[in-house]
Amino acid sequence: MLNVILIDDEQLARRRMQMLLDELDQNIHVIAEASNGKEAIELIRKHKPDLIFLDIQMPVLDGFDVVDLLSQECPPVIFVTAYDEYALKAFEVHAVDYLLKPVRKERLKKALEKTNNNQHMENQFQAIRQLLQVHTEQTQQKVTKLPVNHKNEILMLDFHRISFLEADGKLTWVHTTENKKYRTDFSFTELENRLKNYSFLRIHRSHIVNLEEVKKLEPWFNHGYRLQMNTGAQLEVARRRTGELKMKLGLK
Repeated sequence: MLNVILIDDEQLARRRMQMLLDELDQNIHVIAEASNGKEAIELIRKHKPDLIFLDIQMPVLDGFDVVDLLSQECPPVIFVTAYDEYALKAFEVHAVDYLLKPVRKERLKKALEKTNNNQHMENQFQAIRQLLQVHTEQTQQKVTKLPVNHKNEILMLDFHRISFLEADGKLTWVHTTENKKYRTDFSFTELENRLKNYSFLRIHRSHIVNLEEVKKLEPWFNHGYRLQMNTGAQLEVARRRTGELKMKLGLK
């Protein structure tokens, strides 16, 4: 039995894939479906499927984001796309399988046959990593928004509006330059990786700060330091983070 998860923001596309899989092989079991990247990550971590069918073009988190955020947790992937010509060419070069919408039964069958080839699966993992590296290099200076939760909506918060991020038990909070506070579903490690190419630095196990919003650095207990942000918030700096912080701020 091959346990799979279908990830696509279009319900009709998921229904069509389910139908084709049922017609092709009764040993394929669709254990879950996701309509967005956030939900996909949660389901993959919960069910640990053998294979995922992953749409590329999705709002907030696209297919590349899902694979990137899952990192080593990501199961084998068959990408699905409607029109992303860049992705199609990249997959062809790196021998990563993909399905072009509308998905055809014979093409799906060939894709599934490749999942039984261990060497192909290893090549696929390597190709995905290379593709993600190219994708990240091309988009890291363009994507400057972080999805946060507000009531029943998801707000896209510009990075420059973030003062600092706070880990509070299992929750992660985003504090803005306007002294507002939002919850985000990203883990602290995910946020650190997502923001590392910008003016953000982890100064403590529970705080990541926007260095552009630091007002002053002052001595604190036991030869440590404390940051005061433009919002007035005061944050302690872990001693092992002091050297990197001073370097980033241009201090000796």
